[in-house]
Amino acid sequence: MAAPNDTSEDLQQRIQAAGKQLVIHVFSLLKTGELHDLNNDAYLRPSEKLIEVLDFILKVERQAVTMLVYEGVAQMNGHSLWLDPATQEIANELEKWLARREAGGVHFVARPSEDELRRFFYHFARFRAPADAKSQLRPLSEHLIADGITRMKLSPQPVRLEGVGQGIRGVASLWHYAKASVGVSFLLEQTPIDTKLARRLALELVDTCATEQDFTIALPLLGVSARTPGRQAVDVAVLAAAICRGLGLSVVHCADLVQACLLHEAGRAYGNPDPTEFTAAEAAATLAVKQLADSRQFSPELAQRVSAGVEFALGAGRTGPPYLPAPPTPTFASQLIMVIRHWLDAIRGRENRAGLTPAEATLAMYRSAPIGLDPALVQVLVATVGLLPVGTLVELHNQDIGVVTDVEHLRGRSVYRAEEPPVMQRRKIFIDRMRTPAGQLVPERLARVELGDDAPDGSIWRVNRILDPKGWEDVIIRAMVRRPSTVVTQMGLRA
Repeated sequence: MAAPNDTSEDLQQRIQAAGKQLVIHVFSLLKTGELHDLNNDAYLRPSEKLIEVLDFILKVERQAVTMLVYEGVAQMNGHSLWLDPATQEIANELEKWLARREAGGVHFVARPSEDELRRFFYHFARFRAPADAKSQLRPLSEHLIADGITRMKLSPQPVRLEGVGQGIRGVASLWHYAKASVGVSFLLEQTPIDTKLARRLALELVDTCATEQDFTIALPLLGVSARTPGRQAVDVAVLAAAICRGLGLSVVHCADLVQACLLHEAGRAYGNPDPTEFTAAEAAATLAVKQLADSRQFSPELAQRVSAGVEFALGAGRTGPPYLPAPPTPTFASQLIMVIRHWLDAIRGRENRAGLTPAEATLAMYRSAPIGLDPALVQVLVATVGLLPVGTLVELHNQDIGVVTDVEHLRGRSVYRAEEPPVMQRRKIFIDRMRTPAGQLVPERLARVELGDDAPDGSIWRVNRILDPKGWEDVIIRAMVRRPSTVVTQMGLRA
């Protein structure tokens, strides 16, 4: 039990620190099991540290400890772990190691002995499943039990994390989104631009398996107005990461395109040399080329960043600043940015035009691809976001009012380098019912339904129509962010 004088905030910080140490020591023992035999002293120190951390967690949690690393998110029991860049890299490597055995984490039933830890991680690294085995996890689990290891076992990969906004994924989505927005805002104030920081942010978005839901969950919570250049760049980058994942591109290719999206307005990092002579757009477009003078060497990534900045400023009609006499054909990165920005501008609204909902903006682009944009890429954006994006207010066939709270697609790392574009695969759409036709609240345990599943009246759950969200903002937010104790604690709202 925690000390009586521990405040809830202090205890949460200690749990977070213990969770990080758990990730580090599990990874350390996995590497030790690969490199050393059972009788090697290399197991001693990491085993002692792991048992020390487990003693604290078991005492505080008063239950078995399960550590999961999945889709770039680390979770320890009900706690989503906030990882610094170094620990995030370790977690990503740990996820890859566990995936070799089709495992998602490690489950500690009770305090293991040092000998059990040695044998567990040694067998994890050295065990070879039979050639005809259909699963890597089951033969290894049976082998561990046969060896007498009962106080710890491998946890299978979760089919999916908890719904967006209702558990670890939703909390992590807001965390990564907010952190990236602050980081890019800081980045665009630097002269010259620190491309290493931009690359790190791009890799974080790719490693955490960013999808369009990381953006759509932030819309009702953070709003669409008063957007900073940093947040605008992150909006484009998150959607670009989702589109790249949907196309099945490699991790490196995704990171290159996401980095170009983060820096597509890099010219704004430099001051307007003459506001009376140049508009802000003209100065930003022209000064994007200044990255060439500030760079130590020329590289394909630099060329992509500069061309993306200039071609975005030219616009789809290629008639904007810097007004080139013979503008080039836009590169893929530039077309990607322009398609995403067109969709985002429709949501934010323009002069004398109110903003649309994500569903309305997507439907408008689906019906008619904007002039000057690649129609095929527009269709990919539509397929990625979907015609029922997260946060859409709907009326179901039985006249219940509900909110789309999760769309299950583009999950995990298997989408990278996929043979067929993952965006073509069938998706599952989950809706939280919030009000009955009589205006009564739907109990939370009965609220969540999947479109296409059987309804209690013998029909199937289907959408009757999409509703205007105006006046329903509080209902949408309550549906997006449920308040189980674990999530409330993670967000610092209550102990």
